[in-house]
Amino acid sequence: MVIDRIVYYSKKKRRAQHVQTDQEDWSNRNDGGQQKKERKLYNEGYDDESNDYIIRPGEKFVDRYEIESLIGKGSFGQVVKAYDHTSQCHVGIKIIKNRKPFLNQAATEIKLLKLMNNYECNGTSLYLGKEKIVKLKDYFMWRNHLCLVFELLSYNLYDLLRNTNFRGVSLNLTRKFANQMCTALMFLSDPQLSIIHCDLKPENILLCSPKRSAIKIIDFGSSCHLGKRLYQYIQSRFYRSPEVLLGIPYDMAIDMWSLSCILVEMHTGEPLFPGSNEIDQMNKIIEVLGIPPKHILDQGHRTNRYFDIVGNSVHLKPVEGTEYKLPGSKKLSDILGVETGGPGGRRLGEPGHSMADYLKFKDLIMRMLDYDPKTRITPRQALQHSFFRRTTDGSTNTTDLMSSSLRSSVSQSDFNPMTIEPASYQQSKLIDSSGSSSTSASFITNSYRDAIMSKQTHQSQQPQQRPQKMQQHIDLKQLYC
Repeated sequence: MVIDRIVYYSKKKRRAQHVQTDQEDWSNRNDGGQQKKERKLYNEGYDDESNDYIIRPGEKFVDRYEIESLIGKGSFGQVVKAYDHTSQCHVGIKIIKNRKPFLNQAATEIKLLKLMNNYECNGTSLYLGKEKIVKLKDYFMWRNHLCLVFELLSYNLYDLLRNTNFRGVSLNLTRKFANQMCTALMFLSDPQLSIIHCDLKPENILLCSPKRSAIKIIDFGSSCHLGKRLYQYIQSRFYRSPEVLLGIPYDMAIDMWSLSCILVEMHTGEPLFPGSNEIDQMNKIIEVLGIPPKHILDQGHRTNRYFDIVGNSVHLKPVEGTEYKLPGSKKLSDILGVETGGPGGRRLGEPGHSMADYLKFKDLIMRMLDYDPKTRITPRQALQHSFFRRTTDGSTNTTDLMSSSLRSSVSQSDFNPMTIEPASYQQSKLIDSSGSSSTSASFITNSYRDAIMSKQTHQSQQPQQRPQKMQQHIDLKQLYC
């Protein structure tokens, strides 16, 4: 079934990959048991032709994890829901393809997750940030497949956004997510960790529970330590920073850029910079922020893809068949609806959505969108921003958003009785018109959601299929920390 993206996403061709169990696949091919060709054996019959492990519900891995169902699959492999008979709880098991490149990448992810999960924090803020990282519970080899065992979480933020019909969530809920994400990024930027996530996007941020706004970050498949960058092409395109687009050595600041794009999208319901390829992405950014400073452009080995520079003069290269607004003419104030009652005027008169609230939000976002990564606001600085301070309007008051006792209200316009398709394990393969790609593994649990939600496809790619899955509900009325 091909799912047409509604609102902005349909226009920007987000793809959903068809997920189907191997049992169903071979059943459909069987035609009453009269197959024309013998099935070729891979890995002594344990794997399919894609080097994925053939899932058999009821099978028990390492005499401990009983497989229940396939959650999703992607280019990295697949994930299953399983019951841990030792801990007596459900878990998600990420089963890596039986191929060396994926095995090596998963081994790197394990190393980073162990480092983060076992890190001894000095101070409450670091501990709170550590709690925002998905927990790796176990890992093992099973019939030539590396298996990673994770805690089960809930829906991702893209699912939540879809549940609003892409109208966005309230500024109050956006603030809660922002606080937790900045706290998590502050943890990652601790000098003894210095980890760059490299693929922050709504799909890689999960709710811990469908009734709470507490979140965790997943998918460290593309992550790296500062100074040990593994990939040239990173970050999902909508959330890709200028330094990555320009080919400038990057650091933790790229995650703050991605976060700013996520926060705007969560509130407006639409991507801030929805580029169809890298050149379009850069032009979308320039429409809002203007042309980057020359000292930034001079550092990039890919600057000439986008600009002609003669002396001190910088000119955008024209894009055939496409007209863009003048640099800086598309105002963030208009996108957020600072003076008009929020995006599309939908928040006019709602508590917590005054012009003062929006001005604070806009100021924080602009500091996150600084072209210069050296002066871009850091997670620690962001947490001191006035956007996170209490307001005089009691209905918008927020305390420590990491506290489980917080019960601040969610805007009535967040409510939507529609059912949503829950999340899954996912894998994004970032593909640009240049043909270059990088792979990042994602972990999204407690669901049957599609295995890939790629924003990186260009127009020449064919639309992918999306499976039918059990439909469930996000109760926005109960979303609180």
